[in-house]
Amino acid sequence: MKMKKQALPALALLMLAACGQPAAPPPPPPAPAPDTAATKPAERPALVAPADAKLKLTVAPPAAAFPEAALKLDTLVPNAKAMKAQYKFKVSGFDLKAQTPDAATRGCANSKDGQHIHFILNNKPYIAEYTADFAEKAEPGLNVALCFLSRSYHESLKNNASVVLKQFTMPGKDGLAAGTDFSTAPTLFYSRPKGDYKKLDGDKILLDFYLLNTDLEKLGYSIRATIDGEAWTINKWDAYFIEGLELGKHTVRLELLDKDGKLVPGPFNDSGVREFNYLAS
Repeated sequence: MKMKKQALPALALLMLAACGQPAAPPPPPPAPAPDTAATKPAERPALVAPADAKLKLTVAPPAAAFPEAALKLDTLVPNAKAMKAQYKFKVSGFDLKAQTPDAATRGCANSKDGQHIHFILNNKPYIAEYTADFAEKAEPGLNVALCFLSRSYHESLKNNASVVLKQFTMPGKDGLAAGTDFSTAPTLFYSRPKGDYKKLDGDKILLDFYLLNTDLEKLGYSIRATIDGEAWTINKWDAYFIEGLELGKHTVRLELLDKDGKLVPGPFNDSGVREFNYLAS
């Protein structure tokens, strides 16, 4: 009985001590996940049509790919006396003069002479070169030559290995004004449409261009493509098809715009108005 009298006070003390201590606070709730929808900018559509569009402009489906294709300039020899320049290229992973495998199903004009190099001097209309060694006229002053590999239906290969840009000067002061660093400046080169198109060759007209030092997406740039007076907005560097044209003469103008809709400085970033013809035969 004496042992029980000693145990009861000890148990009572433990119970009183437990009741006197405050309850442990509950763990804090987990931090809410970041609102990525609020911080991530909305993805821009590849193409925005004008409200009153009568024509149809669509992104061309993926074309035959040439992942190993490469274009390298071996030599460029200006001839001041003849006002010409000789170009010699090395082409690999791509066969000049071959028909591109999907040419028959593309639905647009196709060169019977096959794949080639698009040669663009000072953003003038391109010349199709079917050999890797050729000579072309040069202009007085600064010359900027852009050359890229092209499928047989004139659609460019858009990768860094398939394009060459070269600058050189010729005697005279009537050429392109100097001042643009084409190695860093965002630059637009016009490619297609060009020349005459026959309806029998397809009802789609290829719209294609080449970009240097920008892909439109990273800086929020865009292309304003004005086709027969209709101003379309292009947000993705790709090839496009124009459809719904009537027979006759048509116009295209391409402008490289910044995120605020202003023309990006540069001598080629406004193509000016280009004309082409859509013919019955």
